[in-house]
Amino acid sequence: MCNCPKVTFYEVEFKLFGMKVVPTHKNCGDTLNDDQFNSFDKELRKYWGFEEK
Repeated sequence: MCNCPKVTFYEVEFKLFGMKVVPTHKNCGDTLNDDQFNSFDKELRKYWGFEEK
């Protein structure tokens, strides 16, 4: 799990682990934790113009 204090939208890349695609942090290479993933998900929805439910 990534322990970086701040992960921005542009620092996330997706890697294939087995049969899953997992968001990872570009600088440290670790998978995002739940809080970081939720933040990334909100930024991505905002960027694409989708409304939150």
